[in-house]
Amino acid sequence: MSSEDWQVSGFTSLGLGRMQEPGLEFLGYDNEKWRAKGDSVLGLQLNADMAERLSMTLQVVSRGYNQDDTNSFEPELDWLFLSYHLNSAWRIRIGRMRTPHYLYSETVDVGYSYVWARPPIDVYSTILSTFSYFDGADIRYLTHSNNVDIDLQLFSGYMKRSRDNLEIKVEPMIGGNISLQWEQWKLRYGLIYDRTDIRLQPTANFESNLEAVIAFDSSYQSVKDALNADDAWYRYQTLGLHWDGEPVAIISEVFDIKNTDDGFQNDAHGWYLSAHMPLGKFTPYLVRGAFTNEYNLDAFATVNNSLQSFPTGQPGYEGFDAFRLQALNRLELNNYDQSTWTLGLRYDLMSNVALKAEWQRFDFHSNSSGQITRNAQDTSSHAALTTLIIDVVF
Repeated sequence: MSSEDWQVSGFTSLGLGRMQEPGLEFLGYDNEKWRAKGDSVLGLQLNADMAERLSMTLQVVSRGYNQDDTNSFEPELDWLFLSYHLNSAWRIRIGRMRTPHYLYSETVDVGYSYVWARPPIDVYSTILSTFSYFDGADIRYLTHSNNVDIDLQLFSGYMKRSRDNLEIKVEPMIGGNISLQWEQWKLRYGLIYDRTDIRLQPTANFESNLEAVIAFDSSYQSVKDALNADDAWYRYQTLGLHWDGEPVAIISEVFDIKNTDDGFQNDAHGWYLSAHMPLGKFTPYLVRGAFTNEYNLDAFATVNNSLQSFPTGQPGYEGFDAFRLQALNRLELNNYDQSTWTLGLRYDLMSNVALKAEWQRFDFHSNSSGQITRNAQDTSSHAALTTLIIDVVF
């Protein structure tokens, strides 16, 4: 191999953000001051042509904010795979690859590749950000028919992550997606099935207290089931549309997650509709979206019915009361219902540098705070986030 067979590239984003209201937090942004970790990222990629039709790709990414238990700016190996082209139509890869959930899954960390400060969170939600890559293999088929470019991908693999005191293992993950592109249109559909094992890691005697409560009230077994999943099958479906029209371009995606088994029921749905208008170096954009995450309604009913039939404050049941309120809080943390408006402006400073300013409003529904973290005293029905970002590719 010669030096010409090696290619090094990279990308970086530096973001500043601040919440408008106190007591709320999103991606590490709050109201106290402008903070710089939430959207800041640095990635390096190495491509090597190892032999005829055989290549290797490696990508290491360092993020200022992570949804899983990875430390801030800790480098992660997101890509490491071998790619072999059987011919001009067929390609096989094996190794660690990006999980192909959405239109922008391959470049979700490369801020320069899209118009927004970050991909719309009503679809690119924090729920799936933990599962951004998998270990396994895929096969891709490219063809052209009747003026339509057809891109078919099939894949299988496994994932293992930890977040929020949960140990999550996905094995197997199987799925595929198909993209059709013609003239100014691109249409993509994806389907993934995951067999998922979720285990709550004991904290502050929560699990031992739960067993004691079950012995006292067997209906609380549903609460335990809600916090764990024993090889439950989840179905992920996504549909994306991109119309590169003039003078306005439209991008829209919708997704649906369904737990087809019992246990850690985490049914989620989201969509967004985005419009942007290139005006020379400036590109204003407007986005509307919504997102819901319904977390085990049976467990919610168990706790709420218990609080109604056996109110708190009974002498001698202080520990039972404390546990019920703690269990209810854990369940509520995973119950989201939000809608958003996003208004922003992108300015292409150079051929590889973009500046972005974005304002986003979150409206909360069903007594939730959406994907926003808030303190126990906060009862806000909405929130707003201002973000300034510089994106660079090199």
